[in-house]
Amino acid sequence: MAFWNRLKEILGLSGENSEKKEPVSQADLRGSGKDSAKESDSAVVEREMELVQKVLLQMENEEVKPFLRIEITDAPVSFLGSKVGGTPYLPSDASVPCDSEGNPLRLLAQIDCRDLVALPDFPHTGLLQFWIGQDDSNGLFDDEGHRVIWHETIDEQVTEESVLAKLAAFPPAEEDYFPVIEEFSISFKENREPRSFGDVRFNQIFTSKYNAISENPIEHIYDLSDDAYELIDESVKGGGHKIGGYPAFAQEDPREEEDERTVLLLQLDSEEPYIMWGDCGLCGFFCSPEDLRRCDFSNVLYNWDCY
Repeated sequence: MAFWNRLKEILGLSGENSEKKEPVSQADLRGSGKDSAKESDSAVVEREMELVQKVLLQMENEEVKPFLRIEITDAPVSFLGSKVGGTPYLPSDASVPCDSEGNPLRLLAQIDCRDLVALPDFPHTGLLQFWIGQDDSNGLFDDEGHRVIWHETIDEQVTEESVLAKLAAFPPAEEDYFPVIEEFSISFKENREPRSFGDVRFNQIFTSKYNAISENPIEHIYDLSDDAYELIDESVKGGGHKIGGYPAFAQEDPREEEDERTVLLLQLDSEEPYIMWGDCGLCGFFCSPEDLRRCDFSNVLYNWDCY
């Protein structure tokens, strides 16, 4: 009997002073489960955030490239200087580059390569020029709609007036879609940055490092919680005007992971009142490390997109 009396005491069924227990409803049980689930979800997100921060810190130390931040200014522009827009240098025996329809391309940017000494493998003498089409896509959909040209030596006898005479041989474009409003001087500042979120290889590298320290492996960063994803997105954007470093995109990287064109030759973002790519987009030019070392710019990928 002692056993049964003790069992009744535990169940609250014995003794005159025992309190009557209210039955536990299914709703109570479900509510308790939700609270537990919330606590569990919160713990998962907290753990993800901790691991994401560790991986981002690791990538800041291992996936870093030097670059030159470009500042566009209203300072006086030299004919042979670093600039966006304006009159290009053209050797006396060179013609204006054209697209597949014979329409002239237009100078997007000209870089005095002496400004690039901080970047290994880039040319450090001469002028590096970026030309694009003047149609409504700025040459994006024409295989001949862009050109990157390196002038190793400069003929000091060439004048701005002689180049303007060559350009005047072509009729002006019917409509002006060009992203650069007019000619502006540019200056450079050295910096370093980790691989950007928009870079085509970011997901593969990040998930590999994340899975190496996580109890719950992922296939893509989209498998992470919204909070963890936003932390990544806000940490490594890659935007702005620059040469070198890692790119940003308004939409997505047009390269495949195996594309060897990993060098960012030039990125120009939208910045009023200087440059505007469609609806606040940005452009980039890419080549392979080997082509850069050879100063071979015949296989450059040109891309721009907007929101």
